Amino acid sequence: MTKLRIAVQGCCHGELNNVYRTVSRMNSNKKIDLLLILGDFQSLRSPADFDSISIPPKFRKLGDFHKYYNNEMSAPVPTIFIGGNHESMRHLMLLPYGGYAAKNIYYLGYSNVIWFKGVRIGSLSGIWKEWDVDKPRFEWDVLESQHWQRGIKSLYHVRQRELLPLYMLDDSRQRMDIMLSHDWPNEVVYYGDVERLLKTKPFFKKDINNKELGSPINSELLNRMSPKWWLSAHLHVKFTAEVNNDSNDENGQKPKSDSKNMDEINLDLDLDLDSDSDPDPDSVAEKKVSRTTSFLALDKCMPRRQWLEIIEVEADTTHASYINDAMYYDPEFIGNVQFIEKHKDILYTKKLQDFNWAQLRKEKNDESNGSDDIENYRIENYEKPIQKKEVLQTDSFRKRFLQTK
Repeated sequence: MTKLRIAVQGCCHGELNNVYRTVSRMNSNKKIDLLLILGDFQSLRSPADFDSISIPPKFRKLGDFHKYYNNEMSAPVPTIFIGGNHESMRHLMLLPYGGYAAKNIYYLGYSNVIWFKGVRIGSLSGIWKEWDVDKPRFEWDVLESQHWQRGIKSLYHVRQRELLPLYMLDDSRQRMDIMLSHDWPNEVVYYGDVERLLKTKPFFKKDINNKELGSPINSELLNRMSPKWWLSAHLHVKFTAEVNNDSNDENGQKPKSDSKNMDEINLDLDLDLDSDSDPDPDSVAEKKVSRTTSFLALDKCMPRRQWLEIIEVEADTTHASYINDAMYYDPEFIGNVQFIEKHKDILYTKKLQDFNWAQLRKEKNDESNGSDDIENYRIENYEKPIQKKEVLQTDSFRKRFLQTK
């Protein structure tokens, strides 16, 4: 059994240097194969991006990303990140399908599924707000002409069009290894130690009682996908749970995990940046062999916070991505994106709640003519300075998979 050691980071808030210092220290003890950053990455390229990020002016700072964007520094391990609700949208809106943000740093776009070293990774950027899900976003050109003076917060809200290809996935074909989201699935809290959570975040009580802590869409996706891992951030607290995707009680409610079971999850790499002791690189969170989902949420990158963990995930050694350093788009996800693009004039007029997903999958499969050769889904290797050619990256994706310029 071959496993990847994957570092998981909560909200980054522009603190890339702190993150990489810690990861490098851990990597020197035992190799880390990949770093996942769960949003609020804050890819500010220059002060010109400040107006496109939802942060009060007095708290704005350029952060560390621009050094990596300009090739002044390089990420020590392959890094994949998603968007949160405090992002430089002047930058990320240019990469709706994802792309290189710097050497060794890859953004997954609004939603995606990729393969890395035999591990299948799905993602959804942004946060859930019901009133925006069926609305289109403002266009980048319009926002740029208006100096990003309106609707910035709404840009972070997930939309129907990036949810569609995730909902269309058939989990019976290939189970997801890891799913990334910024906000939590809203039912996951009931599987963990709620009392302990409320001791840290007592103001969560009302939302927990009303079943409003997190995203209902993410809960639906969790139940549909049954990924081995679901990783989130956003709420600035560490939380773990084991979610049984196969059972509800007789009232349709999710069973709550007791604290004893939660204590059995070995997640011991809690970081205190003011401490002289390093995390034990050999202490990892083991994925249990079952149809359950291990949920892990982490804090933001600050002293005395629990913001970085190592997990181990079993790799599919037969997959082409395992034997080389390239990432691959997931063929099923790309097929879904292609189907949606072809029928977008109809699909985009419907509300998310009105779709028959089984029927939609059947229609897609009936007309599918996608390639079976996984090499056709290989993500191009990084070439300097591709990160500064965001529009070219998006045009290349569309030309390659959507047959448009």
